[in-house]
Amino acid sequence: DDVLRKLAAMPIDRWSYKTEPGVRHVGPTAQDFRAAFGLGVDDTSIGHIDLSGIGLRAIQALEARTRPLADELAELRAEVAEL
Repeated sequence: DDVLRKLAAMPIDRWSYKTEPGVRHVGPTAQDFRAAFGLGVDDTSIGHIDLSGIGLRAIQALEARTRPLADELAELRAEVAEL
């Protein structure tokens, strides 16, 4: 849940590298990512492994949140079918 809170608060914007004028990217800035998670060598780049790891951890957290709801929905559907 901590990862989800940090991701929800993180700005996701369009940006360009100074060395690639006119080429647009979408995502967090390295400074925001470093401030939120404290990962990587510095605040000028985001390591692919760190970005993937945070993304995978967020998926796990979302699955943990939704699994009980899916189970409850299946139970309710079975109950409705019985009625």
